[in-house]
This record gives sequence, structure tokens and C-alpha cells, in this order.
Amino acid sequence: MRKTSIRLLALLLVVLLATVAFAGCAKVDDKATNPPDGTTQEPSSEAITVGVMVPTSGTEAYYGKDMLQSYQLAVDEINAAGGVLGRNLTLYQADDGCNADMSSTAATKLISHGCDFIVGGYCSGATVPAMQLFYDAGLLMLISAANSTNITAQGLNQSFMFNSPGTHAAVTLTDLCKSLGTKKVALIHQGDDYTQNLSDICEDALPDAGIEIATIQVMEKSAADVSAIVTAVRSSGADFVYWCGYHSDGSNVIKQLRAGGYEGNIAVGDGSASVDLITACDEAGEGVYVTSPPFVEFAEGGDVFVADYKAKFNMDPGTYATLAYDTIYVLKAAIEKAGTIEMEPVRDAVQAIDYRGLSGLIKFTEDRELAESNFIILKIEGGEFKLVTLE
Repeated sequence: MRKTSIRLLALLLVVLLATVAFAGCAKVDDKATNPPDGTTQEPSSEAITVGVMVPTSGTEAYYGKDMLQSYQLAVDEINAAGGVLGRNLTLYQADDGCNADMSSTAATKLISHGCDFIVGGYCSGATVPAMQLFYDAGLLMLISAANSTNITAQGLNQSFMFNSPGTHAAVTLTDLCKSLGTKKVALIHQGDDYTQNLSDICEDALPDAGIEIATIQVMEKSAADVSAIVTAVRSSGADFVYWCGYHSDGSNVIKQLRAGGYEGNIAVGDGSASVDLITACDEAGEGVYVTSPPFVEFAEGGDVFVADYKAKFNMDPGTYATLAYDTIYVLKAAIEKAGTIEMEPVRDAVQAIDYRGLSGLIKFTEDRELAESNFIILKIEGGEFKLVTLE
């Protein structure tokens, strides 16, 4: 009799525990599928994490640091004003080293961390390998600087390019060449996604404007001696040289061209649009033109940004400060328009964005390139950049 009572008691206890557990589960499920306000937003105390993929090591670390700090300035402003949908933004950064292998590792790090969105992308060669990983993870990627048309050629509909593509650079270069009476152009690139893409686009575009391609030269990265390229350029009869690479090697090319007796015009692409180019070139840089992204010093309202940036980081903003800063504000506007942080609604809001920021008008074509060129022309004069207005 006693054993029967014990068994009955044990059975009742099991039933009671199962009932409590079931009730608890039912309560959780009810909240998940039917939240009180009719939405599926996370609690306001949880920050929206923006993953940042930029080079913070290697030869292009200057640009990566500039972009990261510009993102941070925008995030701090937004958070101080109440955040986005009542939630703060927070940054989580991974170093891609401007290197394809490192970028895959960096992308995996950002995905594993659980980032909600991705911004960054300085070097096109490091951006392209990471794009598919972000696409597979269902993450929106807003690319602030990298601008090879190989990026949009991937056809990944959640990746947007904020910097003008090489096609816009070719138009700007053509206008500059025409204003200078240029007859023959020498193109120099380094064989990677950005530099060769820019060279290829210019090779196609310039002859349509009646400008001959005199020679195309390829420089090995970090090569100390480029005398063979200097000889080839001089022998080609080029009266204009367009350097399609980054500033770390561009200064060497410019100095050796001038030392080797080349007297024609020289211009560099946006990958060399850095004040470091001026310092590295010294006197050889005088008169060099730049097809440049929108420098903040020449932007409307740029003086306020420069003051805030210097106060926060104790240094001047760099080449891609305007584009990086605007990237965060476009993300904010898109999230608010979508009313959620779900990828697809935010992506659609970015696709339809019409935003005027420090870098100019930001609208996108169907293939997610910048619809209107934001390139400007600069010239090194007296050891500083001067804005050029073509007649």
C-alpha cells in the first residue's frame, strides 16, 4: 500500500512539472509570435552592430583608419541624438589588410560576431572576395570606397557602392585631358582589381574622345626601380600620364618620371588621392592632377565636419572621410524608412535612397552603383591640393 502511494505521488509530481514546463514554453512562444506592439523588433537596450571591414595594417592602413574614425564620428552623433529606432549603433571592426586572403578571414570574423550590417571596403581586391560571404550570410554591405566595376559585376543585390566607379573617373579624366589639349595618354596600373579595372575603362573611353592610348605599363607592387616604365613612357610620345594605382607606389613613379626627364602632364586616380602623396612626392608632385573623391575641405559644411573630426581624433580627416561618414547616415535613414533591421526591407530602402550628404547626392542605379559622379579634380600647387574648375 505504501509503495502504491509513493508511485502515485511520484506520478503526480511528474505531471505537475510537465504542466509548468509546458505553460512556460507556451508563454515564451506567444511572446515570440505575437509581441504586444505587433512588431518583431529586439528590445531597445540591444545595440545595432555595424561590422567594419577596412585595412588597419599594411600600406593602406591610413585610409582604413580614416574610414573607421569617420564611421565612429557619425555613430557617436547618431547615438547622442537618440539612436536609430530607439537603439544605439555600435561598431565592430575587422582588418582586411587590403589583401584578399585577409579579407576572407575578416569577413568570417564579422559574420561570426553576429553583425547586423557591414560597411567598409577600401581596396577592391580585398572587397570582392568578402562580398559572397556576406551575401551568403544575408548581410547588407555598404561599400564606402572600393569602386572597381568588378564589384557590381558580381550581381549581389545587397551590396552598394558609394564611391564613383571607374567609369565616372574616365569621364573626369577625359574632360581634364580635353581642357589641356592632350593628344596621347600613357596608362600605368598594377594588375589588381582596382588599378587594372580603372586602366581598362580608360583604355576603352579615351579613344572615343579622340585621345590616343600611347602605352599601357604594369608596375609590380612596391618595385623600387621603375626606370623601364619611364623609358617606355618617354618613347611612346605620351604627353599625359595617368597613374591608376595607390599613393604608396604612385609617389615613386612620379619622382622617377620627373627625374628621368618626362615633362608632360601627370594625373593620378582616386586611389592616390591622399595628402601623403604630396609629402612623398615633394617637389616632383608640383602640378600633378588628381581625379579625386569629394574632399571634405571642399564640401559644403565641410568646415564643421573637419572641426569635429579634429576635436575627436586630434588629426585631419582624409580622402574617404565624407563617403564613410555619409555611409552611416544612409544606413540610418534606410533603417528608419524600413522600420526594422531586417536585411531585405533595409536593402530596398537603400536602393530607393535619395540623400544629399557631405559627399554630394547619393542615389543608386539598378546595379547599385552611384548614379551621379562625385569626382572632383585637384591639383598640387604650393605643397597643397587646390580645386580645379575646368572651363
